[in-house]
Amino acid sequence: MSAILRRWYVVLTVLALMFPAVLQAGGSTGVYWSKVDVVFYPPSGAAAGNPLRADSQATIHYAAMVERLVNGERGHSEPGTTNANLYGTGLRNGYSIYIPSSGGQWQNSFDRSAITVEVVAETQHDVGKVLAGIVDRIEQTASERQEAMGVIPQSYITTSLSPSTPEISYQPAEPAYAASALAVLAMGLAVAAASFVDRLTLRRARRHGQPPHPAPMPRNRTEVRS
Repeated sequence: MSAILRRWYVVLTVLALMFPAVLQAGGSTGVYWSKVDVVFYPPSGAAAGNPLRADSQATIHYAAMVERLVNGERGHSEPGTTNANLYGTGLRNGYSIYIPSSGGQWQNSFDRSAITVEVVAETQHDVGKVLAGIVDRIEQTASERQEAMGVIPQSYITTSLSPSTPEISYQPAEPAYAASALAVLAMGLAVAAASFVDRLTLRRARRHGQPPHPAPMPRNRTEVRS
């Protein structure tokens, strides 16, 4: 507490820097969000002419390859879980493409031949536009790769959307919660900064043989003359 009182100017500086962020969080609005699965289905029948065969594992591997190709266009690919939504990360404009994993934190487990697409944006129109573009790219990549492998169209691994018509929903924000969290964070940073500056100042003062704290100002004395 003494360090905070001595370095009160540091506390005020940090709080002043964080104040605009707290105000912005308090006035934040919700976002629009949509999620859809592009499901891969094995060829019907005996899958003649398709070297990928008709077993589920081959279809899962093919979906994973398509996911890596589509994600490779933006330089990275990360597996996603089935219990965390994109808007919950605080992202306001963006998307995620991943093979849904039913595994835990330390190990992935893929048991569905599907690619999940999540889009979040500040307008409903932007969500629909981005989502349609990504789905088209996935379906086009899935078809082009099989064509390049010489698979006849009758033996293609096919895709469909689940749900067939993706729903775009509005996810309201919690400005009071966000502002409170940032305010607590700002206070913690202010206290930590004040303590750091105080320790640094005292260390330098001892190194140069100076008193660690400024000497108190002498009190005014009233001389009494007889």
